[in-house]
Amino acid sequence: MDAFLKEIEGLKILPRKRLLKGGKGNYKGQGFGNSLDFYGHREYLKGDDIRKIDWKAYTRTEKFYIKEFTEERQMHVNIILDMSASMDFGLPNKWEIAKKYALGMSYLTLKQNDYLSFYTLNNELRSIQKNIKGKEYFYELLKIISNNQPKGVTDFSSISGVDHFMSGMTFIISDCFGNGLEKVLNLLCVGGQEVVLIHVLSADELNPNHEEELKLIDVETGDIRRIHFNDRVKEIYIRKMKAFIELCKNVCTSREVRYVLAPTDKDAVEMMTNLLGGF
Repeated sequence: MDAFLKEIEGLKILPRKRLLKGGKGNYKGQGFGNSLDFYGHREYLKGDDIRKIDWKAYTRTEKFYIKEFTEERQMHVNIILDMSASMDFGLPNKWEIAKKYALGMSYLTLKQNDYLSFYTLNNELRSIQKNIKGKEYFYELLKIISNNQPKGVTDFSSISGVDHFMSGMTFIISDCFGNGLEKVLNLLCVGGQEVVLIHVLSADELNPNHEEELKLIDVETGDIRRIHFNDRVKEIYIRKMKAFIELCKNVCTSREVRYVLAPTDKDAVEMMTNLLGGF
């Protein structure tokens, strides 16, 4: 993990949208404050701070104008890591790769002195750390996540039970084998979140290469099915997998949620660089 963190050290998590809420920080908000980013003028109103009067404008117009600046905010980053049983699959293992992305995002958030809330998701949404700030919290988080193992099923609707997500960015890291994704994205987007879905799938799920006789076991439900995996079945499977990926992508793009397909056989540092290069 330390080698991975060293390689992504120079990356930053930056919002595309102006932040609605938060403490003073490094990102533009939708209010006005005392940052050095000049926004414009408005006429002086009774009760305004006279120190903000633009006296140069007064000499030109003989009217009092106030200088306004865009307000700067600290960002809040929410990370939701799928910890269902289906994540424990593939070489490289989906769970290990997803943890790497989640912890990498956490490290960068704390390094740039923003607020972090970290959740794991299966049958329920579990809060691991909430509203933490500062790099000193990272290795405590790493220890907690390292001691967790995937289990249960993915129930996206459990995210709806969170009392309140602070306005900011939310990263969902999942294989998306669960119900309720559309409803949750609606909830997060309406709540002012800038949402990114990192869709983690193993190379074997994307392009399986198996012997003809297979015994399939659903790791979340225990259901068993035997199939004859020939070229025709493989063709049908790949077509359905592509349709599934396209569905997940469309669910995101129709809500202005950024969708990122993250195959486990792709270099994690390169994926992180490409992902954060858009922010």
